[in-house]
Amino acid sequence: MIKDNRTTKYMLYAIGEIVLVVIGILIALQINNANEIQKYKVTESKYIKEMLEDFELNLESSKEVISRLKIVIPPLIELLKQSSLESPTITVDSINKTFTLMQSMPFYSSTDRVYNNIMGSGDLKLINSSELKTSLSNYYKALNVINIVQSTNEMVLVQIVQPYIIENLDFQAVYYKRIDEFPLPPSVEENRIMDLLKDRKFRSVVVTKLAILEDLLQQNLIMEKLNSDMVDLLKELKK
Repeated sequence: MIKDNRTTKYMLYAIGEIVLVVIGILIALQINNANEIQKYKVTESKYIKEMLEDFELNLESSKEVISRLKIVIPPLIELLKQSSLESPTITVDSINKTFTLMQSMPFYSSTDRVYNNIMGSGDLKLINSSELKTSLSNYYKALNVINIVQSTNEMVLVQIVQPYIIENLDFQAVYYKRIDEFPLPPSVEENRIMDLLKDRKFRSVVVTKLAILEDLLQQNLIMEKLNSDMVDLLKELKK
């Protein structure tokens, strides 16, 4: 081989074979990476589609709570106005109905199935949109706040409103979980209940409940805006 000067030819041939093998490996890796990227895109697209469904439900939930709060708050304000009058015109029945509303618990419930799945599986890295990641972070910060306010509302109901009703009002008249087939007797001690309107503790209980409901309304308005923006963003990303 040396004599015939064929060594160089064989060396070039061997190098060429190695280069072809390397190129083949690189092509295979590129194809595999392309397949992985495509698979990630399919998974991301699935997450976005399902997350959109979740946040459409969340948007409806926030709107429903806002609607209920706007029904509950005005009668409480009217009750305070009546309390300040020299000769209140409100009836005992209206007082009872207002305290029935005070026991309602408008509750924002967040649908988090896709988010929990993403966080639990470690697939957050598959979400390419930094705007979506930031929006998710802002949403769940706000959710923590509203959950605290809702817990406070429950505490106010159990520790302040209901004990006051039991001690000072006619609980049977304001008990809100009624069954039509088993009606309760009418309210009693009407004069005593009317006298409570001028009581400082009566006004304090109403104001305490009103304050927490107004806070809930404010937080739900924030959630409605976040949900609406999230729905718009997810619809855009879904295209």
